[in-house]
Amino acid sequence: MTKLVIRSEDSLTLQSLVDPLQQALEAFVSGAESCEQEWTRIRQLAEPYRAYCKKDQWEREETALATLLTVCPIDQKVLPLFIQQLPIPSMLPLPLLELATGFFVKEVEDSSFAESSDFSPLAMIWLREAGVQPLGAWSGQLHKVVQGEGLAVLKVGEAEQELHQHIPRFYEQKNHQAEHIDEGMLLLQINLDDTSPEWLAYVMEQCLRAGANDVHFLPVTMKKSRPGTLLQVMCYQSQAEALKTILFSETTTFGIRSFPVDCHRLARRFIQVQTEWGEVVVKLGYHRQKRVQVAPEYVCAPSWLMRQGSR
Repeated sequence: MTKLVIRSEDSLTLQSLVDPLQQALEAFVSGAESCEQEWTRIRQLAEPYRAYCKKDQWEREETALATLLTVCPIDQKVLPLFIQQLPIPSMLPLPLLELATGFFVKEVEDSSFAESSDFSPLAMIWLREAGVQPLGAWSGQLHKVVQGEGLAVLKVGEAEQELHQHIPRFYEQKNHQAEHIDEGMLLLQINLDDTSPEWLAYVMEQCLRAGANDVHFLPVTMKKSRPGTLLQVMCYQSQAEALKTILFSETTTFGIRSFPVDCHRLARRFIQVQTEWGEVVVKLGYHRQKRVQVAPEYVCAPSWLMRQGSR
């Protein structure tokens, strides 16, 4: 994965960013229909801060914003954008300081550094609206450095073995809104050669009710060439004892194998889609912030619940 990293030695301005970013992207997107709308929207968001900016500085930033939105349209991001620690003028007025919320900043007291009136509200709002992410440090292969006035844009590629470093790892993470690797999972296995399919269906229902994430039946060949079934249950480690009790109580097994496993889960979003048959829930899956899965969500009450309702 290749990314662009903005590294500034001075108070960030759009004027200084346009040319280096264009050279780093090695492309120029002209005539984008949304540019004028985005320019108007960002300008309106920055309007409350206009009094803190010099008139000529503000006008130059507006012109640079229009160009920047054709170089890197907000709705057509070619590469992920990051920005390293941002220098800000000493004693920046609090309303302007709020614009830096979420970014890594350092206050500079050097008298040669830009004054507060040179601080660009338009640049800070563009960072936020364009989805530019804060970055403490980068690692990987440096492909290109494009220097500008007081800043540089770095094109950085990552080695294949480093790709997983940016996927957070958690223990029993049950919130799937963000992509992550769950290290708190356990895989339980038992072999059965004397259990009917009806009995196994009941065991599956009991395991799912007890919180199992997945239950599988796999055909296997056991001792003495007997056909059998491998029952496999994946669960959080905190639920393992309850599920073992079900397996020992509701099957004929005399032993349970268990293995710790990691589960890499995509970020998930649910949307409502209107179709000719009515409204349908659709599940979206995202890998490294890119949508890779789209699937209609089939909703059906489990058989054990349906049986209860029919009584």
